[in-house]
Amino acid sequence: MKQLVSTLLLLCVAISFGQKDKAVNPEIIDAIKNDVWIPFMESYNELNSNKLKSVHSQEIVRVTIDDNEIKSGEGYLEYFGQFLDVVKKKGGKVAIAFAILSTAIDESEEMAYQTGYYRFSSLGKDGEEMVVRGYGYFNVGLKLEDDGWRIWLDSDKKADISDSEFSKQKTLYEMDGPS
Repeated sequence: MKQLVSTLLLLCVAISFGQKDKAVNPEIIDAIKNDVWIPFMESYNELNSNKLKSVHSQEIVRVTIDDNEIKSGEGYLEYFGQFLDVVKKKGGKVAIAFAILSTAIDESEEMAYQTGYYRFSSLGKDGEEMVVRGYGYFNVGLKLEDDGWRIWLDSDKKADISDSEFSKQKTLYEMDGPS
C-alpha cells in the first residue's frame, strides 16, 4: 500500500512539473501584430472604416459584456465602421492602443486567442490634445484566413486600470497620435 501511495504521489508530481506553458512562435505573434493590431490602430488614427473592417473576419462575433449584447457578421462591421465615419464627419480624432496579456494558439497554428487591455483616446474639449477616455479588457479569437490573420471573436468590457498599469505591460502596441 505504501508503495502504491508513493508511486501515485510521484506520478502526480511528475505530471505537474511536466506541464509547461507552451511557447507561441514569435513569427505568429508578429504576423498577428502586423495583420491585425497595427492596421486596427491605423484605422482609428486615419478614421478609415474600411481598414477597420478589413482586420475582422466576415463571420465576426462581437460580444459587448457591459451591455449584454451580441452582434455578428456584416451588420456588425457596418455598425462599427460607422463610428469612425461619424467621428470623421464631426472633425474629431480618435486613437486606440493595445496591451497584450496572453496568447494561446492551436496545434495547426491557424487559430489564436489573445487577451489584453485597450486604451481609447479622443480629442479633448480644446480640440487640440488627445485625452484618454477609458480602458477596456478584451478577449479576441483570431483565425488565419487566405490573406492573413483576422478577428473572428471580439469581446470586451470596461476596465478600471491606470495609465501606468496599462503602460507597464510587456507587450504594448501604440502609435503616435492621429495626424
